[in-house]
Amino acid sequence: MSILQAILPIFAATLLPVFLVAGLGALLAGFIDLDERTLGRVIFYLATPSLVLRSLYQMEIDYGALQRIALVAVLVAFTMGAVAWLAGFDQARGRRAALILTGAVSNNGNMGLPICFFAFGAPGLSLGAVYYVVTSFLSNTLGVVVASAGSAPLGIALRNSLRAPVLYAAILGVTLNRTGITLPTGLFRAVDLLAGAAIPGMLVLLGIQLRNAPLRQSDPLIPRAVAIRLIAAPLLAWLLTRMLGLSGLTQNVVILQASMPTAVMMGVLATEYDAAPRLVATIIFFSTLLSMITLSVVLWYIL
Repeated sequence: MSILQAILPIFAATLLPVFLVAGLGALLAGFIDLDERTLGRVIFYLATPSLVLRSLYQMEIDYGALQRIALVAVLVAFTMGAVAWLAGFDQARGRRAALILTGAVSNNGNMGLPICFFAFGAPGLSLGAVYYVVTSFLSNTLGVVVASAGSAPLGIALRNSLRAPVLYAAILGVTLNRTGITLPTGLFRAVDLLAGAAIPGMLVLLGIQLRNAPLRQSDPLIPRAVAIRLIAAPLLAWLLTRMLGLSGLTQNVVILQASMPTAVMMGVLATEYDAAPRLVATIIFFSTLLSMITLSVVLWYIL
């Protein structure tokens, strides 16, 4: 059996549903004036925190493994950010900030969580949620500082990040899990209903965001950023998981999450702080498009 023959069924079962739903979101946005901001807020404040809470509440937690997952997520983000800084050394400050943003932070929510679920089921989703919480915190703190080229104080960025409900959902989920406290049936069902809306909502929103992205036709930084995000990051994650003794499902989920394309959130930050927003949007678009190939290879390797 050739590699292509082995990869195609993996793509069809795991990645195709993700890109189909995102594509439907993009298609719908072409016919209907959808309020991207409102949908994003519903997902951000209700659906995603519920998904994280449910996942961590129900999972069998190895706290040593959780710490190592968080460490890998931090090391991958910082190392890829440093590589991007070096790769953009000859660029103006705003363009270098754009390269760092797109190289350091991956789309572990909108894409990572659905793909972890389709590839590994509920256990993979729970582990993927841990990685996502860490990178979400980083994007809302250090991401703001990078996008603003240092003009936004870290303290302000940190306070903004502490407003993110997903952080408190993760803390609550781990606390309930560790103490053995059982949520009342009615409350858990409400959380479960909201959590069920997270993955399809994320994918529809991803499609809308990609459709609305203001693109540049060409730029020499685009291939640099895409290579850092889709090739260097998963290789580093593979190395780090081996060094830290992660194996099996945990290792596979970490590598998969590190392989995701650039986070759409980076486009929001680039626009807010004028860090070459069209360049960032183009990198997000192409890294997401090309990830159909690279993620297929990664899944073929780890499955």
